[in-house]
Amino acid sequence: MKFGFVINGEKDPEFAFSLHAAEVIHAKGGNVILDQSYAGSVLDGKPGVIIGSYSDCDILLSLGGDGTFLQTAHAHVHRRIPMIGVNLGSIGFLTEIHKDDFEDAVERLMTGTYTLENRTQLDVTLLSEDGTVREQGVCLNDAVIARGANLHVVSLDLLIDHDHVECLSGDGVILSTATGSTAYCLAAGGPIVKPELDIFMVTPICPHTLHNRSYIVSGDSSIELVVERFSDPPILSLDGRPNIELRYHDHILIKKSEQPVVVAKLGYKNFYQTVRQKIRARGSFYENGEK
Repeated sequence: MKFGFVINGEKDPEFAFSLHAAEVIHAKGGNVILDQSYAGSVLDGKPGVIIGSYSDCDILLSLGGDGTFLQTAHAHVHRRIPMIGVNLGSIGFLTEIHKDDFEDAVERLMTGTYTLENRTQLDVTLLSEDGTVREQGVCLNDAVIARGANLHVVSLDLLIDHDHVECLSGDGVILSTATGSTAYCLAAGGPIVKPELDIFMVTPICPHTLHNRSYIVSGDSSIELVVERFSDPPILSLDGRPNIELRYHDHILIKKSEQPVVVAKLGYKNFYQTVRQKIRARGSFYENGEK
């Protein structure tokens, strides 16, 4: 079996864990595939390590935190190869494998003791007032529209399935997948949703209104937001990637992407156990003064 590694070097200094992981896989008869960016690194030339193409992999492993998982999904979703994350970070909602369980996880993967889930992504198109396409992209967690640097509200017209719903005034809005329900959406008071569900959520950020509730819509729905009023230009961010500055009367169109992210699940914990433990861990994590 061929395992592709996408490694966050900041989370894995000197590739210490990656070297161990490659040894475990090689000892079990597997190989590790790395792309050309790792040529000449300490991993290059190790037994069972091949510098090549991720297209030849049976499974992709992101080694880092949730950000690494999202970056891996964005860069390699077109390959339609199952992904799974190894948590080398702090909390890790998206990374199922704890590094202490790595050997057992490899055994399960190599014996086919796992299931596959299709995770819905958002397809986001940014149009200028005249209908010109300015930007396009996909996101697994969320698309966030947020106010500019000046502490004034931004006003956005919300349409769902072409019907006008309301004008949202506040710090912005989060357009989230079910997978992203435990990310920024959760912090903004949104619902907790099992990640395999085919739905979207529209969650206002600090709305200047007595109404503060998320809208939950079908995965077959379309969502449109129109930038109506602001002091400083608001921004659009897809899964935390570089910000895109918005203009008056820009239209942001959101629908389900045709390319889901295929995630391998080993079943160490169910979703609700994970949420409970991760949220509790986050509190103790910050109380202990760690970063």
